[in-house]
Amino acid sequence: MSNRLYIFPIAIVVVIFDQLTKFLVSQELLVGERINLINNIISLTKAYNTGAAFSILEGKTIILALFSLLVAIAIILYFALKPIQLPSALIVAWGLILGGTIGNMLDRLMLGYVIDFIKLDFINFPIFNIADISINIGALLIISCSIAQTIQEHRQKKTD
Repeated sequence: MSNRLYIFPIAIVVVIFDQLTKFLVSQELLVGERINLINNIISLTKAYNTGAAFSILEGKTIILALFSLLVAIAIILYFALKPIQLPSALIVAWGLILGGTIGNMLDRLMLGYVIDFIKLDFINFPIFNIADISINIGALLIISCSIAQTIQEHRQKKTD
């Protein structure tokens, strides 16, 4: 199996973990209810988000679900059809992004909103979920790889 296909099992693990945590929180907490995980640092606080990250596009659930679907299809087609080898960090990054995108898309399609539940108590920051974390870590990995590659190419030009 070409390494590009590893994004699919990574994405599946993210979707399962995301949906399982959302299910457990939904079973245990009412909207707005809070459970401390680490006192004054992290708590579980159930919230419904009808927007995107940081509640932008609030109430545009159908548009966000369709956009998520298009992003997921584009990533799947690109990695399923294009015979490429990528650094492992990029495979992990794209798997995280795909899994996070699908996790939140499933919420939007099935529920009409995304279940958020991780709250950072020490700063004023929106409540988020595992899918959000996965998307952000994936994006940071892509940026980090891009920076590393750019520096490597710059060094190579200096030695040529």
